[in-house]
Amino acid sequence: MNPAEAVRPDYRGRSLVNLMASIEAGMGTRPGHRATGHPMLDLLPPARVQAARRVVLMVIDGLGDDYLCAHGRDTAFAAHRVGRINSVFPSTTATAITTFLTGHSPREHGLTGWNIWLDEIAAVATILPFRTRGDRRFLREIGINPLHFFEHPVPLATRLASGAATVSPRWIIDSDYNLAHNGPALRFPYQTRDQFFNQVVSAVNTSAERQFIYAYYPEIDANSHDHGTHSLEVASELWRFDQGFRSMLERLAGTDTLVLVTADHGFIDSPADRGIEIERHPDIVSMLAHPLCGERRLSYAYVKPGMEAAFEHAVAAELGHALDLMPSAQAVSDGWFGEAAGADHPAFARRIGDYLLMMRPGWTIKDWLPGENRHRLIGVHGGTTPAEMWVPLIVREC
Repeated sequence: MNPAEAVRPDYRGRSLVNLMASIEAGMGTRPGHRATGHPMLDLLPPARVQAARRVVLMVIDGLGDDYLCAHGRDTAFAAHRVGRINSVFPSTTATAITTFLTGHSPREHGLTGWNIWLDEIAAVATILPFRTRGDRRFLREIGINPLHFFEHPVPLATRLASGAATVSPRWIIDSDYNLAHNGPALRFPYQTRDQFFNQVVSAVNTSAERQFIYAYYPEIDANSHDHGTHSLEVASELWRFDQGFRSMLERLAGTDTLVLVTADHGFIDSPADRGIEIERHPDIVSMLAHPLCGERRLSYAYVKPGMEAAFEHAVAAELGHALDLMPSAQAVSDGWFGEAAGADHPAFARRIGDYLLMMRPGWTIKDWLPGENRHRLIGVHGGTTPAEMWVPLIVREC
């Protein structure tokens, strides 16, 4: 990919990090806690947040701005869209959702992708399910306390001066990850699309006090992975969700609620012939100290000591048509993971390996561990294309 075409997050005023900074500034911070120090979002002045009694942040997993502008022009989302903002890097759920729930950049919260190498267990973990990769053992069952593991940084819900609530699918709302990252927030689980909107309204009406409500909806993402971004399944899900959104706005009328809608990332499709399986490149595999981590669109490579030059040569020769190789230290200094506004997570540097394998448009890379179910994803994310990195910002006052 031409580096000029890559979208690098603008953490100085145009990213998810800045959106959360505006929300925190508008809601206020409890005594004894302090805000992240990140710049505010250009598109959302904190005064607009401060003016509302209740603030709903609705995150539609996978709804990229490119997709909304192309396929959702007649939706209520498009009608109230005020612009587009950057996801974080990598453009993936584990990293972006943690930014929503903490207000911190990836280098500060340290959750750098779906798969993360953990020195604590000398293995790769899938961090949202909080399991080891491959054999899928729960991390808490092998001695990792999730409250200790996730103790840094402090959740946004803990810091806010207002009350807080979370609306999330029933099957994940009480997960180790969510319990740790939602702090004292009241929990509103749901199972269906209609229940999602009902629970948002219930959360708004649960208290007369100021309230911040985080509401997460995953079905655009799930359908995009399984069927691709141009599928009828994704278009139908967006249409049905828009109908529920319109009805919810009517039900919230007069409640002094500011409704914000955005996404964690967008999507692109990956043709079957652009999927690299690293096992077919044994020379490269022999130089790796650990399995690949991160995402199919952005992987972290841990290289055996002294083999860096050979690794760079082999990757350029065998995979140079599909990816750009970047030393991890350069990615940090170039600002991909955020500005150095606060303290980096203690494990951040170890969790991004020695090199980034930054896949070009359409390309993915994957290794497989024993016990993993080999499966193809049609829609993918985690990379730096505009379709993956730009997400919409929708603002509506009720």
